[in-house]
Parts: sequence; structure tokens; C-alpha cells
Amino acid sequence: MRFVRHLTAAGILWTLASPSWSGAQEAGDPQPVPATAAIPTVVAVHRDGEIDIDGRVSERAWHQARPATQFVQREPVEGAAAEESTAVYVLFDESALYVGAVMRERDPRTIGDQLVRRDERGQYDYFEVLLDPNNDRRTGYRFRVTAAGVQGDAYLFDDVDEDDAWDAVWRSAVHRDSTGWSAEIRIPLSQVLYQGFEGPQTWGVNFSRRRLTGNERTFFALESRVQHGRVSAFGRLAGLQLTHNARRIELQPYLLAGTRTAPETPGDPFFDGTDFRNQVGMDLRYGLGQYTLDVTVNPDFGQVEVDPAVINLTAFETFFPEKRPFFVEDQQLFEFPRLRLLNSRRIGREPRGSPPDGAEFSDVPEQTSILAAAKFTGRTSRGLTIGALAALTEEEEGRAFTPGAPDATTFIAEPRTYQGAVRLRQDFRDGATQVGTIVTALGRDLPDDGSLDLLASSAFSVGFDFEHNWGGARSRDWAFWGFFAQSFVHGPEEALLEIQTRSNHYFQRPDATRFTLDSTRTSLSGRNWRLQFERRSAEHWTGAIWLAEVSSGFEVNDLGFWTQGERLDGGARVSYREITPGPLFRSYRFSASTFHNWTHEALDDVWSWSSWSRAHKRGSFSGSADFEFLNYWALDLNVRYSPTSMSDVATRGGPLMIDPASLSFEIEANTDRRGVVVLDPSFRYENGLRGGHEWRAEVGITVRPWPAFEVDLAPSFGSELDPAQYVETTDDLGYAPTFGPRYLFGDLDRRTFSLETRINATFNPTLSLQLFAQPLISSGNHLTYKQLAESETFDFDVFQEGSAVALGDLVACVGGRTCVLDGERYIDFEGDSSTDISFSDENFTIRSFRMTAVLRWEYRPGSEIFLVWQQSRRGEVNDGSFDFFRDFGKVWGAGAENQFMVKMTYWLGL
Repeated sequence: MRFVRHLTAAGILWTLASPSWSGAQEAGDPQPVPATAAIPTVVAVHRDGEIDIDGRVSERAWHQARPATQFVQREPVEGAAAEESTAVYVLFDESALYVGAVMRERDPRTIGDQLVRRDERGQYDYFEVLLDPNNDRRTGYRFRVTAAGVQGDAYLFDDVDEDDAWDAVWRSAVHRDSTGWSAEIRIPLSQVLYQGFEGPQTWGVNFSRRRLTGNERTFFALESRVQHGRVSAFGRLAGLQLTHNARRIELQPYLLAGTRTAPETPGDPFFDGTDFRNQVGMDLRYGLGQYTLDVTVNPDFGQVEVDPAVINLTAFETFFPEKRPFFVEDQQLFEFPRLRLLNSRRIGREPRGSPPDGAEFSDVPEQTSILAAAKFTGRTSRGLTIGALAALTEEEEGRAFTPGAPDATTFIAEPRTYQGAVRLRQDFRDGATQVGTIVTALGRDLPDDGSLDLLASSAFSVGFDFEHNWGGARSRDWAFWGFFAQSFVHGPEEALLEIQTRSNHYFQRPDATRFTLDSTRTSLSGRNWRLQFERRSAEHWTGAIWLAEVSSGFEVNDLGFWTQGERLDGGARVSYREITPGPLFRSYRFSASTFHNWTHEALDDVWSWSSWSRAHKRGSFSGSADFEFLNYWALDLNVRYSPTSMSDVATRGGPLMIDPASLSFEIEANTDRRGVVVLDPSFRYENGLRGGHEWRAEVGITVRPWPAFEVDLAPSFGSELDPAQYVETTDDLGYAPTFGPRYLFGDLDRRTFSLETRINATFNPTLSLQLFAQPLISSGNHLTYKQLAESETFDFDVFQEGSAVALGDLVACVGGRTCVLDGERYIDFEGDSSTDISFSDENFTIRSFRMTAVLRWEYRPGSEIFLVWQQSRRGEVNDGSFDFFRDFGKVWGAGAENQFMVKMTYWLGL
């Protein structure tokens, strides 16, 4: 193989260091389109005559334009000529851009016409229009129409990324006949940002076609698999005469009605089993030239789809992606490299105030009310992208009922909070160089009574980032990028103490040498930076090296999301790929990478190996191989070795503890994704070199019995033996080898079954029914309980299981140093038959079910009606055993919480 010849001749390091290196082509191989090839151009013509958007490119007006017909393959053979002809015509007038496409097909029966919901992926033929009105070679818009008439659109950003949550209001239609199919698209100029001026102007443009048969993708301007860049690879759309910016005023009022039912709790005065909800609000979008102002009044930020169930036994918070429409739209404008300085799910989060002591029942809103929110976005003619967000959430009150009290009392559950973010990015060199900054801010009106002093009163972050690309005709071969971020938090001593003891800080760690817990602290600050050098574009070899640091005081979780602790970070990655089909593979890729994290304590004695070894908190050496066979089946292989390191989180704020070395491998495959039945199996196994193991098997099954119906099943089962699952920390009976407290662990035998199910029925391009359901069973059985014998080791004092004997108010463990009685676990540290501590038994069996059904009807462009049913069930017992048939049956025995909702929106463009 050429891979072996290249590796032998040059070597990995040399190829990374040589920008001009490229492998030799074998005779007869299809040649990729050279980067120096002329940029393809299509000329738009002013519309002269009426056009009926019916999918037939037959009106006289179309034939006034010269069509773009030179399409080139990206897949299956990059650089080859298109197998079937495509002709694209472009017209414009003062209000819209018109695109007509005629796509020939020798056998029209092979045209893929799967019906899906708008923006959903599927197995279908499609045609796309991609626009870069600002000529910045980094941002743009994608408009897609499938052979079944389904629309899809997205906002393009950072050259290679897209946000399909962006929705525009535009018209399209398709038509099929004996020669193939055709499409007509009308894109109102009000839906894209551009700068109007006197005289002709040119936009960036590309057209893309997918043919399901042959799995062919062709482009007007090749979007290469071996060149980094998408928007930067666009061709040119010339001939436009747009003297004015389009008027953009959009109103979208909504009506919502819903009800919630759930099992009632005897004696609870706040909930009788049913709640009702009615709401009215409105969104406003106002275009100001190159800028857009979005305002929402009394917004509905309810999620249409529930988050999947997760059993989290780690020390860190689980991240869930944003799903609320207002925040999802334009979300990419506020993204920062590798960091979530703005996590919009913090806005309107669940209130965190607690009811007064002694209260038996409480009533707290599920979410904090958002009084108003606004966004200001846009881009100047000089390449400055602007994004600004502001939101005000209401002070929320809860109610509490105490037995014996005549009435319920109120308490503040969440203070009034002000949240905001500003993001600026400036392009240079036609988008090949970019610098940016972001500022986030949060302020809370904490009550004077100190009831919410657990919350910070203010939090800020500021970040600076850059990216510089160079090399090659399109200047995207090599890149150097990085960022620097600084955080600031201020608040009461109680709030700062809580922050210092979180899992991403653990300032209470007794053997720390570079930070200490300060109970009088009222502020905290920290930094986070990264520098990375990459070879992004090459026929075969690419790679990257990086350095990074996170200081101990970095904290952004009031408005952002960051769970990792302080560290010094470094790593490298190298990859080899081949995209030219051979005798067995259509394409393949090999990759190798390594990274390592150290605590700052490595700098205590920077020239000492033992100092770096003690501070090594995480690292790995990994390799992967990905293959696509000639029949479009795929196979991915991954192997990873993680050497012994020193964990600073395993004891949950206690001393360092060895994290033993482990070896893991993973295999994943898939059949041809165009098939009626598609299989996607995967298997992962990890073996701890000092005990413990984990394996997980999953198979994705997709069935499409006919174009309008699809079922996706993803059954998975996993088994794990964790030799060091954290259980408890106690200060009773001090223990010097671990600095006083005792740290308890268990050998946890854990098993988990999940079945994610999605059913999609699409009746026509504007009417669909989607169902998501997930039953989940998870059990955890502690085979043993034990105590960490000494810090910076993986040695344990194992407690033998005994029998519990009640002696009045005391419990003794006979025949061992631990026992359980009535769900309470007892520990006898000294083995003197007198138990020292007790806690709730940690074994568990959880049975959960979550489901969402959504009927969506777009009854007119931009206007929708949703009918939603959500159901959740959850039951838990302190059992620890796993019995699939028993537990699966009992999933349905848990009490059900149901939510029914009807929502209607009406889009009005003025």
C-alpha cells in the first residue's frame, strides 16, 4: 500500500514538518482538482417575467440565464466528473434570489425520496444552494431541498461548521419526470444578511447535489476531503445588482396550553395530581441593515424533547445540550474554542433555594421565569461579527408547609438575576486570520436575610481567541490558533466556600502544595489558555501539537459550563488518510495521538522526575483505524493505553490516590446506510491493570420499510466492575495515613440496559409525527467495602462482610467489620464488635422510562402547530441485583408523570 511506502520513505515527523511534502500519485488515479484551478463563476440575471414556484424550470425567464453545468465529484471519487448532468440557473430581483436546478437521471426509479421532518438527515437525493453574501469566506447559508420536497437550511460558520437550528422562511418545489427531477427555490433577500450598494456585486456561492444511487456527491466548486475549508472553497456568483438592504421585520406570536398529571402525595397541600398551564407571548426579529435584533416577550422556553436518562456516579455534573428555540438560534455566534463560557441552559435554570427547616412539603417552580431576553447580532462590512445577548429572570418564590402550622409560608427560591454576553470576532486576510473576544456577566439580587448566600452575587469571564491559517492557494493548509480566558467570581463567604469545595477545585485537598481552602474568601479568579499548531490540509498526512493550562481558580459555572480541574496540558496527534478507492477499500484513515495532564505541583521541583510523576493526573496513548469498504460498509477500530497516574478527584476532596493503568479497545461497524435495514454495532472493552473491567455492547438498527416511515432502535448493555467506587468520607476515628479522615470505597458490580427508540412518520413535507422513548435499567451492587490504606497508593483495607445484631440502640457486626440492617450499612473500623459509623446502603436498582411524542404541522411558511405528550417514570430500590425481565416489567409499575401541550405559532413577515 502507498501508506507503507510513504511511511518508510519520509516518516511521520518529517511529513508534519514539511509544508511542501505530498505523496506521489499512481498512474491512472483520479486527480483531485488543484487548489490553483480557476474559481468557478456563475452569473445571475435580473428576473424578466413571472416564475411560478412549482418545481418545473420551464418559464421563459429561466432561459435568460446561462446555466452552471460543470459539476465535479467529491464522492465516491474526488475530482472525477459527475456521472449525471446538472444545470443550475440563477435569477434575482429586488426582493429575492431564484435558483432553478435541472438534474438528469437515466433511471428515475433510483431517485431517493425518503420523507423526513424539516432539517432531518435521511437517505434521499437533494440539491443545495450555499451562499456567502458577505464574501468573508467563513460564514454563509445553506438551503437544501430533497427530491421529496422537504426543506432544510443551516447557518454556516467558522468555515467548516454549520448550525441547522437556524431556520429561514423560503419557498421551494420539486418536479419529477422521465428524465430525472428538477427544483425551483425562491430565497427572500430578507432572510440573509448582505450589504446593498450601487453597482454590480459578487457573492460566494456553491451548489451541491447528492444522488443516492452510487452514493455520489457533486459540487459546482469542489469541497475537497483533503483540503480544510468549506465556505472558503465557494465559487463566485456575479452579476447581482442590489442597491438596498432588504427590509426585515418578523413577528411570531404564540399560544400555549398544557396540563401536567402525576401521582399525588398524601397530605401534600400543593399538588392534587393535576396542574394547568396557559401562556401567551411573542418573538420579534427586526433587521437593521447588516444587523438583527431579536426580542422575546414572555417567552416559552419549554423543551419539546426530554433529556435522556443518565445514571451519574461521578463527581461531575452531566452536560445536556440546549434545546430551547430562542437560545438555539444563533447559538454558534457565542461559541468560544474548547470552552463553554456561555451555557444558555443556566438561564432560566431550576431554582436552588431550599425550604425552611422542618418543612414537610414544598412547592418550587421547575424553572425560573424569564421576564425578557434579547439578542443583537450582525456583521459589519469590514468583517467584524457581533453577538450580544441579555436576559432577565424573575425572583422566584416557593411555598413550604410545616405540620402544625396554620398556613403555608413563602421563601425565596431564586433571586432576580441579570445575565449577558458579548462576542466580537474580526476577520483579516479574507477570513484566513481571525481574532475575537467574549465577555460574559451575571449579577444576582441576593436577599438580605442570607437565605441564598450559597450563590455568588456576581460572576464574569473574559476571553480572547485567535486563528491564523496559511499555505496553499486558499490559505487553509496550516493553522495556529489559541485562546486565553479569565474568570472572576464574587459573593458571600458561604458561596465562595461552596465553590472552593466543588469537584473542579477541591481546595480542601490536604496534601495540596499550591492552594488552600479559605473560608473567609469572597472572590476567586482563574485563567485558562491553549495554543495549538495544526497541519489541516494535505493529500495524506495531517496532525497537531498543543500546550494548555487551567489554573486552580478558574470558575465559570454560574453562566458557563466547566467541570475539569486545574492542569498543565500537552499533546500531539498525527493522521494518515487515503481517499482514492483501491482493490478493497474506498477510503481509510490511521491516527495516533497522545496527551498528558499534570497538576501545577509538577512545578514544585521542575527538574525532578518524581515531581512530575506525582503530579501526572491523566494521560493516554491511542491509535485508531477507520475503513470504508467498496460496498460502503465501514469499520472503525480504536485502542488506548492509559498509564498509571495520580487522581486528585477520586477521594472527593481528600488526598491524592493512584489511578491504575488501563488498556481499552473499541470496534464499531456499519452496513451501507442507504439500505432498507441498516446495522450499526459497536463493542468496547476496558481492562484495569490492577483489577476491574468494563464492557459495553450496542447495536443501532434502522429500518425504513417505506419512504415515509423510519424506526431507529439502539439497544445497549454494559457491565462494569469498578474496584474503587467512592462511597463515603468520615472524620470519626482519625486515620493518619490519609491525613485524618477515612475514605471509603467499594468494589461496584454495575450493569445497565438501555433501549433508545425513535419512530418517525412523515405524512408530507410539512406534517410529521416523531416519537422518542427510552426505557433504562441500571443496577449497582457493592461486592465489598474498603478503606483507602494510605494516600498516593491504590492499597485498601477490605472489610469482611458480617451479620448485623441489634443490641438495643446499638448494632454489632458479627463475623466481619461491615454489615447491613434495614437498609443501613454499618462499619466497624477497629474490629472490636462496636460499629463506628453508618450510612444508607449504597446498592441500587433503578428503573426509568422517558418518552416524547410530537406531532408537528407547518400549516403555513414559518407558522407551526405542535401537539406534545411527554411521559416519565422512575422507580428505585436498594437492591443491587439485575434481572432484565423482572425489572423491565416493573418499569411500567412506577408512577407516571405526564405532560400534554398544544402550542401554536404564527409567523408574520412585514
